Amino acid sequence: MSLLLEILHKIAAHPWVYDRIQTAAGQRVSLERMRKTVPCSTRDVIVDVGGGTGSTRRVWPSLCRYVCLDIEMPKLKGFRSKNPDGLGVLGDATRMPFADGSADLLVCVAMIHHLTDEMVEQLFEEASRILRPGGRVVLLDPVLNRSRWLGRVLWRLDRGSNPRTAGDLRSRLASRFQVVHWESYAILHEYVLGIGVRQ
Repeated sequence: MSLLLEILHKIAAHPWVYDRIQTAAGQRVSLERMRKTVPCSTRDVIVDVGGGTGSTRRVWPSLCRYVCLDIEMPKLKGFRSKNPDGLGVLGDATRMPFADGSADLLVCVAMIHHLTDEMVEQLFEEASRILRPGGRVVLLDPVLNRSRWLGRVLWRLDRGSNPRTAGDLRSRLASRFQVVHWESYAILHEYVLGIGVRQ
């Protein structure tokens, strides 16, 4: 079974397949919710951590500076094929290759559950470092809710091996940032959308 899952995960890393999986999981609903909730100006520098093929790019104003950071080159190639002038950066969320205070908005969509607890702490430390004072970190991630049977099935198939409850994720965000928005909603999984501000 683990070999089969490994093969499926490699297939899912292909940009075309990855985008179809995200669409089937309700990504459009989530991104529209994020667009309505997260204000952004044309002057903002946005770092999309674990940005994959850059699907969140369409949420933000076209004149803002959008940077797609991902650890997988096939997904970044998919981003670059859709955004030839876009800035795709191969890098690790726990050691981001950006200067201190260089970003206004740091976005993490459906990637926190791929990180260990230690890596989440490193991610938030890096977010605090690269965000300007008053900069915001946006989390949009599926969360563990044992009462949702479909969610339990999806967690078994997901490569993310660290599902967290909404309460755990919120307390982790609040340990470094002032939480100014928090909501949960359900599509196939239960999701949370949270915004934290760097002081």
